[in-house]
Amino acid sequence: MPATRNSAPSPRSARTPAALPEIRPFRLGDKEVVFSHLDRMFFPEKGYTKAEVLTYYLEIAPYLLPHIKDRPLTLERWPEGVEDGSFFQKDASAYFPEWIKTFPVERKDHQKIVHYPLVEDAADLLYLVNQGTLTFHTWLSRVGEWDHPDIMVLDVDPPDDAPEAVGGGAQAEAARPTDAGEAQQTPFRLAAEVAVILREQLQAAGFDPVVKTSGKRGLHLAFRLAGHLDYSDARAELADIFLQAVKKHPRLLTTEIRKNKRDSRVYLDALRMAAGATIVPPYVVRPTPTATVSMPLTWTELEKLSDGREFTIKTAPTRVAKLGDLWAALSG
Repeated sequence: MPATRNSAPSPRSARTPAALPEIRPFRLGDKEVVFSHLDRMFFPEKGYTKAEVLTYYLEIAPYLLPHIKDRPLTLERWPEGVEDGSFFQKDASAYFPEWIKTFPVERKDHQKIVHYPLVEDAADLLYLVNQGTLTFHTWLSRVGEWDHPDIMVLDVDPPDDAPEAVGGGAQAEAARPTDAGEAQQTPFRLAAEVAVILREQLQAAGFDPVVKTSGKRGLHLAFRLAGHLDYSDARAELADIFLQAVKKHPRLLTTEIRKNKRDSRVYLDALRMAAGATIVPPYVVRPTPTATVSMPLTWTELEKLSDGREFTIKTAPTRVAKLGDLWAALSG
């Protein structure tokens, strides 16, 4: 069961969103979050402040919370903004308020118990964002059955040597040469091609995956598991799915662990299906210059999307309010 733990550069002036005035703490029941350094420049290229990141997470909380509730978290913290260094945090700080619940896990070397933070509501979420957390990384299982993943996620990233189009982002043009007569591919379109192949493979196995952008160059596919598999069995099932896909598309896909053996093919990694391994849930902010977010898509959208980095903290709330949570089937 979760345990309760008792626990830069000078920012330039910027408008503080009215939703989060400096003098007004956020209260939810007995919880209170007092915000600090709201004018700190978190995304200098776009001029977005910490206050705007907090405002985004407050707006997106009803859609994000079902995906991270009861899942142990690793926090990716950027206290001074995306140009000033970061660190990953698994063990909740002693100064976190006692209402931030944690999930204790003994390290493999038996030398320490790690108290993974949990987010149960908007107050927990905003407190951790106020501490500089930009990206939340979640387990594939929940604390009630921590050794049985309830979702399976396939991470589709273009190879490191896939050339980026000049300018990148949504303005990127074709950059990767393909066979004669074919259109050139951007790294994102390569990832989209692989995602469609994996979808077909999953559907043949009886699954119906959903898809989202990673918030960077890649894509994530996911589907629900019945909960009867432990991590070892789920990893074996995923490895078999990947093996079948590689057999059909050996020039495009590989399960080769060694990078120097991949030959610019997209790597399919079943080893990430393991206790303690994490994924980026939908709607979280990524530490990119333009404040991108990981965004669920329809498969029809994916056919035409040129780059997954067009979704940002400024565009995402309106989109999600209109379309709803396209990953809702995975959050129950």
